[in-house]
Order: sequence, then structure tokens, then C-alpha cells
Amino acid sequence: CTSDESQREFLTAVKVSKSSGHIGKTVAQARIDKLPGVYLVSIDRPYTVPDSAPPIESFSTIPFTEMLNEGDVLWFSGAASSVGDLRKIPGLILYDSDEVSKMNEKVQNRRLVEAVVSRKGPLVGKTVKEVRFRTTYGAAVIAVHREGKRVHELPGNIKLQAGDVLLLEAGKSFILANKNRNDKAFTLIAEVEDSSPPRFRMLFPAVVLTLGAYICYMLELSSLFGTAMVAVILMVALGVLSEAEARSAIRWEIYLTIAPAFGVGQALINSGVAGAMSTFLVNIGNAMGIGNAGLLGSVYIATVLMSQVVANNAAAALIFPIAMDAAEKVGLDLSLMGFAIMLASSAAFMTPFGYQTNLMVMGPGGYSTGDFLIFGTPMQVVLVFVSTVALVVSRWWMVW
Repeated sequence: CTSDESQREFLTAVKVSKSSGHIGKTVAQARIDKLPGVYLVSIDRPYTVPDSAPPIESFSTIPFTEMLNEGDVLWFSGAASSVGDLRKIPGLILYDSDEVSKMNEKVQNRRLVEAVVSRKGPLVGKTVKEVRFRTTYGAAVIAVHREGKRVHELPGNIKLQAGDVLLLEAGKSFILANKNRNDKAFTLIAEVEDSSPPRFRMLFPAVVLTLGAYICYMLELSSLFGTAMVAVILMVALGVLSEAEARSAIRWEIYLTIAPAFGVGQALINSGVAGAMSTFLVNIGNAMGIGNAGLLGSVYIATVLMSQVVANNAAAALIFPIAMDAAEKVGLDLSLMGFAIMLASSAAFMTPFGYQTNLMVMGPGGYSTGDFLIFGTPMQVVLVFVSTVALVVSRWWMVW
């Protein structure tokens, strides 16, 4: 996104839901006063105006030190992507959640969308309620940004102006339909990345399917690939994942990283280097006098050292042909060797270059390369022992 889009702030109203865990706590106690990417602007408490007929609901601002009640409205300010994260906090719901729930789009297909109101469109000078926005456009207005200012008003009561940027919850059909809309209500529509709404009710099915896949594999009812594929298909069928989310979950960059490494690995095999190195690892394992544990330990250490300086995917692909050749020479189960490579290639704790997150925390945390070596080396020693023992024990997966 552009710099203007990343700096554009929306003032969004969320309310404390019924049976929320935040009820009876201050915002500090509930840890929602300092959320990443957004900051709390104010808290409004609804009340009914005395002697009003029909009853009129109004709001009064309360201090942050006040205990929260059901229905309290919290106003957060932040960029569109950060506002999307607010919906993922249990116990908080969008103020206009009723409008959102009435949308025809499936939950897994909804996204946050930014739409700019056209200067000569039918929305100018009218409120969201007056134009029956959800019925007319199939989307719900969450917040409005106007000329560099945050609009502190409930979405349904805002009188729209030309150039207003609306933050909407909408589905893919909204974007497709408004590209060819004759009334030209919007001059620009852009989807906010990674803004799908939370699906808390799908937590239990997701956990059950994931555990079921692993249990079926451990009981040797099917291969890991087979059980995982069945679990994913069921997740898509039940709505835990959308088709688009399932496709985007495939990390193509990983395949592009691994593929060249396989070419290098094949070159090592053809040149005889892999055979020589595997013989060397077998000899080291035999010299330890502890059977298969010696070979697994030596491969683990070799992979760990390699993963400290290259990407873990590349390290695994490079050591793979060497380790498998060594396993075949001593008659070791190839799956055990595969697990050893998997565990070792992901244990990049000794340098800041082994994994992206190491570099991410190095600067803000004030760490040096020596810090990683000092604290990462003991961790590696423990892991090489635990991993090796776990792999050579019968029914090794029970150890984990």
C-alpha cells in the first residue's frame, strides 16, 4: 500500500459483548488499552434519556479507570489493517455487528475494503442509514475517514461527503459488482490484505480435525500427506477455511528455495561427494559406539551447523541426499532420518542469520551475535540430546 494508505487512520467503534471476559475490568486490567497498531481514544456508556417517549438512547463518556459493562462502546483509532485485528479480540464486537451479520456473504469470504465516495455519486449528502447501504451495496460500513481527519460518529449516522474513505466489511462479490455499477458510487475500491473476520465458532472443528489428522498418522492408518489432505478438504467444506485461504496457504517461495537446493544435492550425488560425506557421517556414528543414535546425532549436528548460515529449507534440501544415503548404508529407517533433518534444520538459535525472526529481534532487543552464541549453544546441546533419544526410542512419538 502507499504511504497515504498506511497513515490513514479510522476511528472505529467496538462494544463489549454479552458474557465478555472484559466485563467488570478496567481497560488496563483487560489489556486492551495498549493494543499494537491502534490506540484507545475514548469509552462511551449507553443510557436512556429520562422521560423520553419513545425511549432515546444516548452516550456518556467514562474514564479509562471505570469498570467495563456490557454494551460499553470503545473507540479505537488505527490503520485499516490494524482495525481488522480488533475483530479478532474475544469479547469485543463491531458496534454495527447486526448489520454485518445480515450480509449474504459467507463469513470466510468477507474482507475489509476501503472505498472512496465519488464526487457526483448517489451517496453524497446522505447518511448510511438513509441510503440503506447494506441492502443496496451488500456491505456494512465500519468507519469513515474524511480529509485527513477521523470521524467520531457512529457509522449509521454519518452524512457522507465526496472523497470520504469508507472502511467496509464486504465480500468478493462487492468488489466485482461495483466495478461495473452504473451509478458510480465509488471512485476507488481496494481490499485490505489479511483482513478476514475471526471465526471463533470454528475453533473446535479446527482443533478436532488437526488432532484427528495427527492421531490417524500416529496409528499408521494413513500417510501424513493423506491425513493432512483429508483434514484440509473437511476444513474447506465446513467453512473453517475459504478456497482462497487454502490456495494462499501454499508457500510457493519455499518451493522456489528448495528446488535449486535439490539440484545441488543431485550434483553432490553424481559427483560422489554425497557418498563420501555419508560414509564420513557413518564412521563418526560408529565411532561413538551407540548404534543408530550416533548416526542420527551426527546428521543432526551437521544440519544444525548448516542452518546457522543458510535458510533452513535450503539446509534440509542440501543435507537430505547425504543423510538418506548414510541411513541406507546402515539400514536405518528413512522416516527417522527425515525427522532428524526436520528438527535440526529448524533449530537455528546460534546465529542471527539462521532465521528471519532472529534478525527481527536483534536490533530492537539490542542483541549481538555473541548473545545468540552464548544462549543458543546450550539450547542446541539440550535439543540434540533430547531429539536423538526421542528418535531412537521405540514408539518415539510418545516421547514428545
